[in-house]
Amino acid sequence: MVLPVATALPEESSFPDLSFKVFSKFIKKNFASEITLSQVLLILFTLTENPELLSLHARQQNPKYQGETRASISGWIKCLVRGLQERLGDDTSKLFKHQDFNTRSDDEIVSGVGEKLDSFAKLLQLYPYNSQGNFKGKLKPISYDSIQAVHVVCPTSVVCETISCKPRSLLQKTKPRDIPRITLIKGLTTYTNVQVLTGYCPTCQTRYFADHERVRESDTQYTKVFLNSAKYLKVGQTLWVDQVFSNAVVNGMYSFHAYMEFWNNSFGTDNSKQICRRHIWQTFVQESTRTIASSSNINLQLPDNLAIEDITKEAFTLLGENGIIRAANQHSCGECTQPYRHTADTMPGIDPAAVVGIDENRVVPGLAEAAAPVISELANYPNTSTSDRIPAQSSNDEDMDVDSAFVQMVVIDGIVMGPAVCICFI
Repeated sequence: MVLPVATALPEESSFPDLSFKVFSKFIKKNFASEITLSQVLLILFTLTENPELLSLHARQQNPKYQGETRASISGWIKCLVRGLQERLGDDTSKLFKHQDFNTRSDDEIVSGVGEKLDSFAKLLQLYPYNSQGNFKGKLKPISYDSIQAVHVVCPTSVVCETISCKPRSLLQKTKPRDIPRITLIKGLTTYTNVQVLTGYCPTCQTRYFADHERVRESDTQYTKVFLNSAKYLKVGQTLWVDQVFSNAVVNGMYSFHAYMEFWNNSFGTDNSKQICRRHIWQTFVQESTRTIASSSNINLQLPDNLAIEDITKEAFTLLGENGIIRAANQHSCGECTQPYRHTADTMPGIDPAAVVGIDENRVVPGLAEAAAPVISELANYPNTSTSDRIPAQSSNDEDMDVDSAFVQMVVIDGIVMGPAVCICFI
């Protein structure tokens, strides 16, 4: 309760503003001609991701007090070189001209790469001292905003998948002024002003979206086909999320409201990046529905423009299989299956305080009456005999007795979310 709910982001420095001509000249001069683009970028981002280490290295190059020794290649930069060697493996040779590498010992290779990284850092102005040796300030974390990729949400289908169209190419016919601009949550990063593009087949008039397809059945009727392979999901008027976010919502569903607060406090730095309970609920419904449909090898097809409440009802009708979700059918483990008990651990109408010996057997007024309809309802379900027990708290599924009968759990009034207490009757 006393922990801060939000923290200020650390101050950042802009990404090194270096002309490509100077950059390429340095690469050609210091590295082998066979070095690849990915290896050059690995070296570049190794430097920009470690400003603290570069500050420590630079300090050792500029001794100020008695007893300090100047080290042109410090132990700090050598450790960074060894990490780079582990990533490159045999390709470490590409960091040298061929005639330089073959005659060097291991220590000379480390020192040689350290000299190149030191020169590269100074070229990128990742050096906290000026030419006179005066300290300008500790290096700040590097911002990648200026090189952030341009994201576009578009269909995953490349051609029209209607049989009669003989896979025809899809068109993007939305006028530039009408293209929606949305906020995209990808992993833990929020991107704004992202374009959402729609594919269109002029032959069958099917529209292809990033998360579904809209198939024309008649002049007035359309069918919405939910895509199990969707990369992004639309969860609000101007909010889309990726699978990393949607999976996290499903995994954290029992902390329904807390998840929203966690995200807003951690990543919603302004109002444009805030999410609400409606967004969380939309994400949960869509991701869980898609997961169950995928396990059943079904692309869910529903009438277009259904409300979210109707989608859940229709999805359960099509995927529920008479109350048994295929993904959970015949599953048992130590977490979800417990031994059958003739008597419940807690008796309805008894104050929980009696468990610790305080006012034993004190009846809570009205609780027994409230529990009576529940007990009556449970009487309709047959008990499992004690001989058909399932081992409890098994460490893995292989240890389960597959010949034992399943203990039936009755879920009363759906799911319980938030800090409320859930009492399950078995």
